[in-house]
Amino acid sequence: MPKRTIITLGGMPGSGKSTIREMLATQLGYKTFSTGNFTRHLAKERGITLQEMNEIVAKDKALEMRIDAELERIEAEENNIIVDSHLAFHFVPSSFKVYFDISLDEATRRIFNDTGAKLRVESGDIMETLEATKERTLARIENHRSRYKEHYGLNPYDGSQYDLVVNTEESDPEAITDAVVAGYKKWLKDE
Repeated sequence: MPKRTIITLGGMPGSGKSTIREMLATQLGYKTFSTGNFTRHLAKERGITLQEMNEIVAKDKALEMRIDAELERIEAEENNIIVDSHLAFHFVPSSFKVYFDISLDEATRRIFNDTGAKLRVESGDIMETLEATKERTLARIENHRSRYKEHYGLNPYDGSQYDLVVNTEESDPEAITDAVVAGYKKWLKDE
């Protein structure tokens, strides 16, 4: 399959996908797309939380297919784009696929302390304590694992499906961005 100028980002919640997506877009001058933001928008339209939306999507493949269709459109039509999505590695196979890994404890801490708390409040996804955040994060991971296994036979948290795996636990966002750009440039040159 021919390579395209598309980078897809997957990985654990709280691993830095959103932050790195924006930093990559700035550094490379690329557009962005986030299925998480798309799903939050759908939840907001319905007046429900992100967790409630994930529960609905787990049972209603038609909603999942709206997201899939956008990823398929990106594969068919786009270049110069950074895509933040758990299944983009599957739906955008011509992309450079990056997986961000992190421990559950660090992911929980980051999500709880996230400076994007306004986004969580707007989507109704409010987590009052560190323990509640950990429970919600575990529920989200399990929702993704079971939903994607049932709908696609895939595990979005299997790093072996990606071109580059980066542990984001101890690195700063600038170093992670630089590592992704270096890996991407090498991938583009390699046959």
